[in-house]
Amino acid sequence: MTTPRSLRLLAATGAAAAALSLLSLAAPEARGKGPGAAPLAAPKLGVVVAVDGLSWPRLHGYRSRFTGGLSRLLAEGRLERACRYRHINTETGPGHAALGTGAPPRVTGIVANRWFEARGDGSLRQVYCTDVVREDPQNGDELLHPGPDNLRVPTMADRFVERYPEARVVSISGKDRGSIFLAGKTRSHSVWWWDKQSGRFVTSESYDPAAPKSAPIAAVVSRWNKRDGAGYLPARLGLLWKRLASVLAPAPPGEAAPVPAADLQTYQVPANGLGFDHDVSRHKDGYFGGLYASPFVDEVVADVALAVLRSADVELGHRETPDLLLLSFSAQDTVSHNYGPESEENLDALLKLDAQLGRLFEVFDRDYPAGKVVLALSADHGFLPIPESEERRDRSFSGGRLVYGSYPGTSYLARLNRALAEDLCLPAGSRPLHGSEGWNVKYDLPGLPALRTVEGPCGPAGRPVTSADLDRVLPGAVRRLFSEEVSDVLLVSERQTWNDNLPYVEFARNDFDAERSGEAILIPRPNVLMHWDPGRGTGHGSQYDPETHVPLVFWGDGITAVSSDSPTTPYDLAPTVGRLFGISVPDATGRPLAVGR
Repeated sequence: MTTPRSLRLLAATGAAAAALSLLSLAAPEARGKGPGAAPLAAPKLGVVVAVDGLSWPRLHGYRSRFTGGLSRLLAEGRLERACRYRHINTETGPGHAALGTGAPPRVTGIVANRWFEARGDGSLRQVYCTDVVREDPQNGDELLHPGPDNLRVPTMADRFVERYPEARVVSISGKDRGSIFLAGKTRSHSVWWWDKQSGRFVTSESYDPAAPKSAPIAAVVSRWNKRDGAGYLPARLGLLWKRLASVLAPAPPGEAAPVPAADLQTYQVPANGLGFDHDVSRHKDGYFGGLYASPFVDEVVADVALAVLRSADVELGHRETPDLLLLSFSAQDTVSHNYGPESEENLDALLKLDAQLGRLFEVFDRDYPAGKVVLALSADHGFLPIPESEERRDRSFSGGRLVYGSYPGTSYLARLNRALAEDLCLPAGSRPLHGSEGWNVKYDLPGLPALRTVEGPCGPAGRPVTSADLDRVLPGAVRRLFSEEVSDVLLVSERQTWNDNLPYVEFARNDFDAERSGEAILIPRPNVLMHWDPGRGTGHGSQYDPETHVPLVFWGDGITAVSSDSPTTPYDLAPTVGRLFGISVPDATGRPLAVGR
């Protein structure tokens, strides 16, 4: 694997960091547990923070620039420096489901942000990971609303309220899948996300904001929507996304610096224009769309979280029963997709998240007695740098992209369908592949019986085509067309004989769901992404380090402040937080870590 230069710089001080880790391990110190300290009472507030799209090397590489909440976590928390996902399709839905449940997609069923499944009549539909489908009683049409129904197992938060029936679970995010999959299935959970159509925080009919536990939180959110959201946002936040001066500060030795804007702009998606200051009102979806693709989206999430924490009616973490606050911050993801994780825009968003988390820590320090708050932070996935830009700066870099969508002549799926039609002697325009999501490929199984060969190398006309025929020719077609981007094709029909000695097979098995994963899984080469744009922007989804190596930090009085390089996974977060509250998470594949208290 060729590691991007921007991340190789972050690893340059690895030996020194390891030495510091050993020193830390030799003399661990837990907040609030000095000699003679009284035993800590049980915590009353558990906080989970998911930073959408943040890799550990990126967080660690900018460490000396932080002055707020991220600085506190890096200085006072237990740092699991070798935390990596073990599934392919490292996307927002699967990652948040993993953080919420402690398990990979093979357990949660959330195999990608979207997948294909059969309707009752056998036809295929695309399913977004939070889609709850029901039938309109008047006309039989499909009606959709966001909800947790696609989760196959309960979350840690669901187990939490089983153990503590009066507990309040509050989940807030810039995205529906962020708040829903951290929270889970219990209707009395308070689950809210920012709606970029209305500029307000919304929930879904899967949850009951009028329930006795939820009503006080719903009142707080409603008050924020009326006083601070929607049309009040431009006046409060402004139209311009301005860069912090510290973004341009020289990087200390051994730390990272963003790629200068002039070197990246050719390869950036101008969602909010190119170059600072970014006018968020120029976004194609209007001001709210621009806000969603900027650091402002994290600010509004923090605003609502702080309103809940300060509410005398909610009393989160101040009652006899413990409570959970689950937060997912989205700007690292939305900004990085357009401008790159190596960009000045990304660093600006991260520094502003540091400030928002600092606001939360001020409340924890002021309003919660020692030992009452425990916090865990991780991410749903990392990010690839923009491969074309990386290659321009570093000729040793190897990577690229497969393009999906409607760009003429560039869609990998259209090219692959043409090749398969030729190999199988099908009529021109045949589409034996229905679609792909992430690295999963879905055959058009309902449509295959109608396909018939034409006369040619395959023999006489009229022979039917089967999924076995597609299995036979698909790997060869992929090798011919995409050998630089794809290293292997795993056929689902052969999964019993997949070679488990190949390192990527574990990642594929951990993402596999018989009803949702399709009929084949493409295995990308390092630094290759699946993206809608043929040469701009970037993404995530593979099984390699840039997308799987994420932070895992635990913080709170009684939690040992040390750095560990022992291998861990984000699946460990839920059972670890659960154990701090005396809760078992039986569906988790992760393990509860010994973090102190």
